Amino acid sequence: MKPYQLLAMFLFPFFASCRQQVPEEPRISIFADHIVTAAQQEGISFAEAAARFREMGYAGVDVSTNIDPALLQTLDSLGFAHACAIIWIDLVAGPGEAEEEGALDFMRRTGWDKLLLVPGFLPEDAGDEVRDAAVARVAAFADKAAAEGFPVLVEDFDNPRSLCYDTGNYLYCGEDVLPALEHFRDRIGHVHLKDRRAKSDAASVPVGAGIVPVKEGVDKLLESGYDGWFTVEQYGSAQMLQDASVSIRTVRAALTK
Repeated sequence: MKPYQLLAMFLFPFFASCRQQVPEEPRISIFADHIVTAAQQEGISFAEAAARFREMGYAGVDVSTNIDPALLQTLDSLGFAHACAIIWIDLVAGPGEAEEEGALDFMRRTGWDKLLLVPGFLPEDAGDEVRDAAVARVAAFADKAAAEGFPVLVEDFDNPRSLCYDTGNYLYCGEDVLPALEHFRDRIGHVHLKDRRAKSDAASVPVGAGIVPVKEGVDKLLESGYDGWFTVEQYGSAQMLQDASVSIRTVRAALTK
């Protein structure tokens, strides 16, 4: 097995301890992008918005490797644990040595130790040769990162041209996410919890407010021994703080036996 893992997505979009000390709170994370959105929506500073997420109980944060260093410093100062770093590299289009090195440099400098790769989309007419070349580039990057102690996870999005397996596509395409989770759960290294109101609707709603079987999925993950982070994802929310408050209550309840 290659050293990269699948990122299960509960629409999840349904996908390690950190060098940084992990808090005793439940391992529930939020995207740094959502904090930026909340600050803009509420007309407050990023620091104030981040503090409100911490007050809700969000213990960790998922960040892009190109995040503004000032924002990263604010998150660290507020005690957010390092849940997962994210890098976009279009390895379908070709090699991405510069982007790969930039991502690894971020990991070395900042103390993050888990890296999520978004590897791009296959052309509609892509054949086996294009797909296999892209997979080989993903594997090679995973090998390079693993040699430095950074496990690489793989995510794609709700798109039929996605390079990698993503159970987030299952609900959106009218299929069942739970059997997919059952098949892949031993290789899940990080979890994003995202809910939707309908199979044909790509908009996110607070976790538990839609039709994704969140509780059942979390139960299966916990039964399998998963002890990693659960990151709330709700891109497109028009009321980010309010929705995040609903989501964390749902996730806490799902994590309670």
